[in-house]
Amino acid sequence: MRRILPLLIAALALGALPASASNGSSARSGARWLAAHVHGSDGSAADTLVAMRAAGVLSGGGARARATALRRGARGYVTGAGQAAKVILGLTAAHSGSARCAGTLDLRIAMGRDYTRGRYGRNAFDDALALLALRALRERVPTAAIGFLRAARGAGGWNVLLRRSGGPRDDVSSTAVAILALRAAGVSRRDRGLRAGLSWMVHQRTRSGGFALGRRDRNEANSTALAIEAERAMGRSDRRAARVLRGLQRRDGAFQFTADDAGSRVIASTEAVVALSGRTPPVARVHRHPSSCR
Repeated sequence: MRRILPLLIAALALGALPASASNGSSARSGARWLAAHVHGSDGSAADTLVAMRAAGVLSGGGARARATALRRGARGYVTGAGQAAKVILGLTAAHSGSARCAGTLDLRIAMGRDYTRGRYGRNAFDDALALLALRALRERVPTAAIGFLRAARGAGGWNVLLRRSGGPRDDVSSTAVAILALRAAGVSRRDRGLRAGLSWMVHQRTRSGGFALGRRDRNEANSTALAIEAERAMGRSDRRAARVLRGLQRRDGAFQFTADDAGSRVIASTEAVVALSGRTPPVARVHRHPSSCR
């Protein structure tokens, strides 16, 4: 019995949070779990800064320490527009020093080097992150970039390779990030293309009210969180999806990928915290930034 009792306590600790937990309390609990488990200078560290800022649990000292680490590792991490944009968004959330500069590395220029014919990076997430980063820096998004992303919508939503034909099927996550990026770039929520993409996305909902990537037989934290954010950017709230998302949170604060698969709890938690915080990416913007990083 002495051996069984600790195991039972541990099992209960890993169980789901009560369904009555509010969105705000769930977001704060998830952000605190991230703060305790994610450190360093990569994309997860940048995402954690964003999540902590969104949930309102980022202290001044913590922000400075995390921003310093993020800048220190930027040269080793940044290989294209998506990585540069993540660092910009993380540094913007930190409110500690320049969000454009990691030492002499100009993150804005690094994004620009990976820009061709209106497209940043290689996929929907690179492109969307770059447009969100420009918004965070209070810079105008190039007209060509807005045109490219709007034109990349397929028969319903968007797909990860941003191809209108001959590519993968449209999916919830890619559609959600495209909507977020275009809204951040200034496209009206009344835009017909955005409304059509949103309509397609919400029709991919699972029976229990969440979302998943290319399927409807389970709820996935990542897609559900992004869908909530995209709906918010379009002026809608989604209580059903939020309830599903809260149901994927464990008692330690972390969110898991699905009810039966922990997946990457870091990725699931960073997305879920922002979604449940009530914020819309980018969660912070700079007051101003330097014209160069020399």
